[in-house]
Amino acid sequence: MEIPHGWSKKDNCIFLAIKCNDFKHAIALLNSIGDIAEKLNHHPDLGIRNYNEVFVSSTTHEEDKVTEKDIELAEEITDLINHQDNIKQIEQFGRYIA
Repeated sequence: MEIPHGWSKKDNCIFLAIKCNDFKHAIALLNSIGDIAEKLNHHPDLGIRNYNEVFVSSTTHEEDKVTEKDIELAEEITDLINHQDNIKQIEQFGRYIA
C-alpha cells in the first residue's frame, strides 16, 4: 500500500495537514472531507488548528493499522484538494497549467 503524495505515516495512522486561505475555507474543506468520509463510511479524525490549518488522521480502528480503507479515503481527499488547486489556477490564469 502506498500513501498518496503529501500524506505521512506514523505508527498505525496516516495524516495530512493543509493550510487554507482563512477560517471560512478551512471549514468548507473540513465539511467536504466529512462528505467523503460519509460516502466511504470510513471516518477520520478531523480538526482545525491556528484558524486555517485542516488536519486529517486516519486509521482502521478495528485492525489498529492502516488499511486499504484509509488509503482510499486519503486518495479521495487528495483528489479533492488537487481539484480545488486546479480551479484556483483556472480562475487566476484562465486555464489549468500542468
